[in-house]
Amino acid sequence: MTLSLATIAGSPAALRGSAPYHPAALAPLRGVRFALPADDPWVQGTGDPDHAYLDGARGGWIDHPEYMDFLDPTSPVHDLKRAEADLVMHHWGAHLDAARVLDVGCGIGRFGLRWLDRGATVYGADPDLESLRRFAWHAADHDGAIDLFWCSVHHLPEVRVDLAVASEVLCYVPEAASALRAIASRVTPGGHVLLSLEARWGWAAAQDAPAQTIAAALGGDGIVAVAGERWVQTYDEDAVRSLIAAANLELVALTPSHWIPDGPLEDAGPASLSLQELVALEAQCQAHPVWGPLHRLWLVTARVPA
Repeated sequence: MTLSLATIAGSPAALRGSAPYHPAALAPLRGVRFALPADDPWVQGTGDPDHAYLDGARGGWIDHPEYMDFLDPTSPVHDLKRAEADLVMHHWGAHLDAARVLDVGCGIGRFGLRWLDRGATVYGADPDLESLRRFAWHAADHDGAIDLFWCSVHHLPEVRVDLAVASEVLCYVPEAASALRAIASRVTPGGHVLLSLEARWGWAAAQDAPAQTIAAALGGDGIVAVAGERWVQTYDEDAVRSLIAAANLELVALTPSHWIPDGPLEDAGPASLSLQELVALEAQCQAHPVWGPLHRLWLVTARVPA
């Protein structure tokens, strides 16, 4: 799993130093489709609801890589994704000084790079190998220390951290409570877990709402399922609170986000927004009698009991 076992064209990558690596040591991996061993057999599975999101990511890298690697300044959604990340970090900014961070479902480094820039040691875990490659490529110009693991949320590396982040992860995991317990078990007592989860109602009004899901939009159990494309468990407030309690965590903050650039009001919003404008619009949406319940995400801060 770890970058220390990375290979290039069948030969060891032989990175300078030892894991976790200073990002400069990853320079030999930049632009290279390096391989990692699959100690977690799940990451090579496909074709069932558990793998729907992973299958969608695999297809995305083939069909629309320019959208998948949105950290590339030439990506057509680079500015949009940066604005969204800025908004999330506005709510999570109190935890930017964490020294050791486990980024579960780290993807291409959307959030992990923020902690690297603060000098943290970041452990990134993701079941999509192509996303891990891009994280390594992007990380090479940053600070801190990093190691990456090709694994699912149920097969995480045995690390101890002050902070765990799982952004837009647990809503794609059918066994979310056990997954969250696994994440929390890596966090030292008194440390924190940051989550974002798909909210119950607002998704259906966004541009990316899938066809043939009207039943899920109007009722049901909150699961939005499209064979071969996605499986998403959406959450109302009670479900979020139950999930946190089931993982024996203490809920610190629960914030509804309307995700203005990429949510139910995206067509009505300005072409670009500053962070201050985004925060102000979020507050208006939260207080609105109609749009209030139609937020896109929950942003969660939870604490591991001391």
